[in-house]
Parts: sequence; C-alpha cells; structure tokens
Amino acid sequence: MGGRRSVTAAVSPALWAVAGTALLVQALLVWTSRGALSTSAPVDVLGLVRAGSLPSVSTAEVAALVALPVLGAALLAGAALTGRAVRRVRTFLGLLAVVTTGLLLVRVADLDPTDLSGARPGAGALLAATGALVVLAAIGTDLRSPTPEENPR
Repeated sequence: MGGRRSVTAAVSPALWAVAGTALLVQALLVWTSRGALSTSAPVDVLGLVRAGSLPSVSTAEVAALVALPVLGAALLAGAALTGRAVRRVRTFLGLLAVVTTGLLLVRVADLDPTDLSGARPGAGALLAATGALVVLAAIGTDLRSPTPEENPR
C-alpha cells in the first residue's frame, strides 16, 4: 500500500513538469503554416513587433505570446512543490495558461474551426495545445489527491 501512494503522489508533479516544459518550449517553434507568423517563433515576435515589421500583431497578442512561456516556466519551477497554497497558485497559473493558449490558437495561429481554407497549426501551436491539455490533467490529479495537510493519515 505504501508503494502505491508514492507512485500516485509522483503523477501530479510529473504532469505539471511536462505541461510547464511544453509551454516553455513552444516559444521556440513556429505556430502557424501561413500568415505573418508562419516563419517566426514567438520568441522572435517581440523583436519584430518592436522593429515595426509586424503591424498586424496587436500588443495583447504580443503580451500573450510572452506570457505563455513565463507561465510555463513558473509551472515547471513549482511542479514538485507541495501544500494547499501552492496547489491553488499552480492551478490558477495553469488555468491562465490554458485560456492564454486557447486565445492564441484562435488569434495568432488563425485556427478558426469554421474556416476550411487550410490553415494548419505549426509545431509550437500543437505543443502549446498539448501543454494546455496536460495542465487540465494535472489539475484533475491535484483535485483527486489531497495533500498530507488536508488528509493526514
């Protein structure tokens, strides 16, 4: 029985680490197959916008592109931490990353489900979407397994 608890306790930190890594690494990959960002990774976008090369990208989109890897780094850094307050902060940051990813998929990657013209997501968009799904799985495992202070057995 003691072995099962240690394996179960390791699942949540592993999921948070995978999600954080995915959201961090996506910044190095191209997000879309067409449009202004089809040849630039999000890490390059800030410089392009500051130089005036990408007038079609809004300030909010740039902020979201910058925020997503920062959120990923925060989730990765806090993956192994425990405690009720840590879980709440991690869950909040994770949900913020999920919402940010969803908005970026629609706005930056131009992934409109009603548009059948052939826009394909790039590797960065796919990795960010995967990271967002793993965040949801990590939140689910956190909700299912109480911390030792919540359930002191």
